[in-house]
Order: sequence, then structure tokens, then C-alpha cells
Amino acid sequence: MKELPVTLNGLLGGIGIFIGLVWVLFFVVRSEKMLQKSMKLNVLFFGKKANQEYAVRLLNRLFRLMNDEKPYLEKDISPELLALRLNVTAEQLTNVINDTLEQGFPELISTYRIQEAKRLLVTPEFQHSKPEEIAARVGYESIALFDEAFKKFTEQTPTEYKKRMNMICL
Repeated sequence: MKELPVTLNGLLGGIGIFIGLVWVLFFVVRSEKMLQKSMKLNVLFFGKKANQEYAVRLLNRLFRLMNDEKPYLEKDISPELLALRLNVTAEQLTNVINDTLEQGFPELISTYRIQEAKRLLVTPEFQHSKPEEIAARVGYESIALFDEAFKKFTEQTPTEYKKRMNMICL
């Protein structure tokens, strides 16, 4: 029996085929594991673009709801209650908020509440309102939580903000 000569090209070709097969096997196993995980937004849409389109549509509906109905003023607002109004699941809503806005539900609500508080603090009809009254009006049950959130967003207390805005408007 005659021995076949092993050439470098033949050896590299065999190794290349072996590596290719291992690579394909790796992706098949990895894909199966990914399919077993729970999918974000409850469904795997037709690729990343569809997920982005869904997120944009949901965010537009969310922003419209927040501006028109102002649910952030309610003391007991929750992802579940807001999701019901939007006809989606709480998980879908929080996933879109977390992934797209890169903040959590509480931060989103605080953002809207503090913007409303800032508006009220400089509105003439609320000029003589105490911070506690403004806090309650924008959905905070505690003046301490209101002060903490206000300072986080504006780097000043509500009273300091009010004084500063009054000085600017003079």
C-alpha cells in the first residue's frame, strides 16, 4: 500500500473544515439556548428594526398619555396601571422604558413630576404655596421624597429654585 503525501495545503484545508464545523455547531447550540430564554417584549419580532419600531410607537403613545392625562400626578401610579391604559403588559412597558430611555419607571415618573413642580413654582397662582402643597399636587406623599427628587434633577431645593427663578424674572 502506498502512503499518501501530506501537504501543507491539504492539512490546512482539513483543519479549516474542522474549525468551520465547530463554529457552526457552536452557533447552533448558542441559538437554541437563546430561544429557550424569555424574549423581551414577549415576542421575537422580525429583527431589530421591528423591535425599534414597536418601541418608538409605544413611547409615542406613552408620551401622549403622559402629556394629555398626566397620570404621573397620581400618587399610586405603577407600571401595571400605566400599561393597562396603553393596552400592553407591564413587562413590555418597563422593557421599552429601560432599554430605550435608559432609565427605570420611577425615574421617568420623577422626571415628569419635577418638571410639573418647576412649572408650578413659577406660576403666579402658586406663588404663595408651600413646598408641601406643591409636592402633594405633583404626586409625592412625602416632602422628603419630593425634596430629594427635586434636588437630584435641579441640584437645588424647591425653595432655592423658586427664589432663583423669581430673581431671573425681575
